[in-house]
Amino acid sequence: MNLLAVADPECRQPATRFPHTDNQEERTMNRGTCPVCMGPSDPPCLACQMKPQDYLPIKDVWLAVRPAITSEAQPVAVDWAIVDLSGDTIARWDWTEHRYLPTADPIPESASQRYAWLEVTTHCPHRCRHCFLGERLGHGHAPAQAVHNALDQLLEWNVAEIVISGGEPTMHPDFVAILRHSWETASHVRVLTNGWTQRAEVVQAFAQPGISVEIPLLGLETDHDWMTRTTGSYRRIHKTLHLYREAGVDLTLTTTVTQQTVKALPALKALAEQLRIPFVATPLSPQGLAQDNWTELYGESGQGPHAL
Repeated sequence: MNLLAVADPECRQPATRFPHTDNQEERTMNRGTCPVCMGPSDPPCLACQMKPQDYLPIKDVWLAVRPAITSEAQPVAVDWAIVDLSGDTIARWDWTEHRYLPTADPIPESASQRYAWLEVTTHCPHRCRHCFLGERLGHGHAPAQAVHNALDQLLEWNVAEIVISGGEPTMHPDFVAILRHSWETASHVRVLTNGWTQRAEVVQAFAQPGISVEIPLLGLETDHDWMTRTTGSYRRIHKTLHLYREAGVDLTLTTTVTQQTVKALPALKALAEQLRIPFVATPLSPQGLAQDNWTELYGESGQGPHAL
């Protein structure tokens, strides 16, 4: 398949794949093979433990417990932490000391259940009505060197998975290098993206074993575009889902349950079945812009929408 022929026509960069380095071969041999997805991991890998029937929405667990994240030394309001699956924060990035500092003593021994949450940018082409970034949205990228420094230090923390988020992470100018570095650091990398990016180099990078991608649709066309405040976003993301699937990306379709999205759940589930990918619907979290728009999204009664 010629990805350059179907990718974003604005892209003029050649498509690339991660080379097979000695580091990759060593990592693969040391970690074994997941019996479910056959990826390089201590079996079963964290991603396969968590989907589809036992799927745990990492973003929602982390958002429910995280404290305030800004500091005077912080160049942009992004959040970096090491978390276990119960939602307990094990360590947080300190922008003054430029390293992860433990948040508990002693540190829990659940090494195989740790993941790193890494927001690489606050930029996004949308301003979704439920965005957890809130007023942090649109205030810059994390410095690339700081991101790579944080990734280097994750080797000491035995994280099983790195979750790359934003904003829209693919907007970071060093995104492909950050993705590769993450891929060399943990047995699994999960990217939370809105699917706006169709650049060939990004699509091919996503297709690497050990990388999974989550893309949300927030209802059908009218409701999705209303939620993102971006006309045409539904059609573009619908195209992206097919593009990524054809390229062999490990893909999950997600949605956030609101009054607007609940009526589209059967159609979204049908689309996931058509694409032969998992579908996950998660509850609305009262943070950021969602808190500002709570009544509009969740209802006057405070009881929320009832899933079909």
